[in-house]
Amino acid sequence: MPTRHRKHRRRHPRRGAISVLVAATIGMLLILTAFTVNVAYMQFVRQQLRIACDSASKAALVNYGATQSQTSATTFARTVSNNNLVAGKPLNLSASNIVFGNAKRSSGGIYSFTAGGSPMNAVQISASVNPPLFLQTFLSTDSFSLSESSLATRPSHDICLVLDRSASMAFDLSSNEFSYPADVSTGKNPLQVYFSPPSPTASRWQALTVAVNDFVSTLQARNLDVNVALVTYAETYSFGTYAATEASLDVPLTSNYSQITAAMTAWGQQPLLGNTNIEAGLALAQAELTGPRASGNADRTIILLTDGVATSGNTDIPSLTLADRANSQIVTHVITFGAEAASGSVQAQMTQAASNGNGMFFNAPTAAQLQQAFQTIADCLPAVLLK
Repeated sequence: MPTRHRKHRRRHPRRGAISVLVAATIGMLLILTAFTVNVAYMQFVRQQLRIACDSASKAALVNYGATQSQTSATTFARTVSNNNLVAGKPLNLSASNIVFGNAKRSSGGIYSFTAGGSPMNAVQISASVNPPLFLQTFLSTDSFSLSESSLATRPSHDICLVLDRSASMAFDLSSNEFSYPADVSTGKNPLQVYFSPPSPTASRWQALTVAVNDFVSTLQARNLDVNVALVTYAETYSFGTYAATEASLDVPLTSNYSQITAAMTAWGQQPLLGNTNIEAGLALAQAELTGPRASGNADRTIILLTDGVATSGNTDIPSLTLADRANSQIVTHVITFGAEAASGSVQAQMTQAASNGNGMFFNAPTAAQLQQAFQTIADCLPAVLLK
């Protein structure tokens, strides 16, 4: 029987080649994984660094506004930044990372920062970190660097005080109508008292003068970029030699706050006459805040004070503040002052007026509460983050 010879095919050794391919694939996957993980980690750290810089710049600006001390503001900023973790570690700022200066808005709405500029209304914080990467074995470097900066400023403000100088502002702070302080009423008949200047110690006008003086002193002490105007209102009144206008622009927009205090004192040295035309006061304020003396890029604010209900002119005050907000971008804060204005229709109407004006409402039955209302408004002039 013939012998059959089987043909044997040579098998090529593929197992080693596949192992090399698998190893290379795994290596590439590890590199891609390392890259993906670290990209996400870098974005996370950048966000942490940004938050830390933002919080430190706003903290420094608010502290500087309250203390007018760069040393105090720097210390506070460093404390705040140290309480923020960046890549698992507190962010430690040096004094050189904290720069004080001036931020000014151009006509196009863009802010420019000048280190050391005046008025000093801005703080710039810059910081850098160099944290390690994950899965360093599969990368060509073991760390990465990130830098961020944050600029906080208090914008320019044009503020118009719109203050009630009607006859009731010569009353005392009781809830009794036609109740005058004893130092001006003792021994006089009602007509004599009516045509006398308000008490320099216990009248509503005296309490308002103190509150306004404190308000502008706060603005001056904090070196804010704020111009202030003064409008007072009552109604057109004439009786013999005595007369009053319904509203007057007593001080145009100015950074010389002594003019405001002088005008308040001057009104306190003459009789306060007539009823209450709030519309006339608001109209003058709107004209001043949008007129040629106004800063084109400043935030516009009215602080309206009354000790009673509007009695002449357009008495729908909420509609007026709504129109000022819609047409002229004016924010209106409202203060009702004295016990007579502490309840009822005055409260409801003036609360709505503040709401329509996108402002705050304060009810101040006492002189101390009035001062606190003005102080709160000064404290709330906003600090904003620019970048």
